[in-house]
Amino acid sequence: MFKYRLTQKCIETILNFETNPTQPKNYLQMKKQLFIFTIIILIFTGCSKDYELKKSVFINDKEFPGLPIYSEWGYNTFGAYYDREIFVSNDISVPAKVSVSNNEMSFILDGQKKPDNYDSHQKMVMTFKISDFLPEEYTNLTTLNDTILDLTNSAYQVLISMDNITYTANILSGKLTFKRAQNLLVDKKQVEVILSGYFEFKAIINEKTVTVSDGRFDVGISSDNFYIY
Repeated sequence: MFKYRLTQKCIETILNFETNPTQPKNYLQMKKQLFIFTIIILIFTGCSKDYELKKSVFINDKEFPGLPIYSEWGYNTFGAYYDREIFVSNDISVPAKVSVSNNEMSFILDGQKKPDNYDSHQKMVMTFKISDFLPEEYTNLTTLNDTILDLTNSAYQVLISMDNITYTANILSGKLTFKRAQNLLVDKKQVEVILSGYFEFKAIINEKTVTVSDGRFDVGISSDNFYIY
C-alpha cells in the first residue's frame, strides 16, 4: 500500500500560513489562496527526500499530555505513561529498531523517561521479544498488520533498560498491538515499513509494581534499522 507522509518540514511550512484577523480582507483572501496552492504543491511533489523520513514529527496529544498523538504516517515517535512518569521518544536516539537473532525478534523502543513537566530525564529502552515471528527482511513486517499479542504468553518477553541495567518484566497483564503495518513508497520504490499501534501492561520490574498505560507508536523500519544476525 502506498503511504505519503507529511514530514516535519512540510508541517512547519503549512503552519507558517496562519491567518491574522487584523490583516485586510483582500490580503487574507490572497493568503488563503496561497495556502491552498502550497498544500497542492506539497501533495504532488512529496515535499521531502528519503533522509527526512528518518526525522521525528512529535505532535502533542492534548488528551494525553506529554505523549505524541496516535498516528499511522511513520512520524517516528512513541510514548506511554510509566506510572506517573512519561516514557517517550526523543530527537537523539533512533526511536525504533527491529532485530532478529537467537530465534526471536526484538521490537526495540529507545527513548527517555521523565517526570511530567520536568526537564530532567533518564535514558530508557523498552524491548518486546517475540519468539513466534522471525522475519527474514524488513519487508516481511507487514505480516504484523492487525496483530494483537498477549504479553502474558510465554512466547513474548518485555525487557526494560535504565541506567545501563536491564530488567526482565514479570508481566501480570497486557498486550502489544500492531494495528497497522504498511509499506511506504517514494517514487514507486519501497523505502520502509510503517509500524503503528498500541501497548500497555502491568508488571513487576526490579521488585516493584509498574503500570505502563496509553502506549502508542508510529515508527518506520527500513534496511537501516532492521538487523538479522
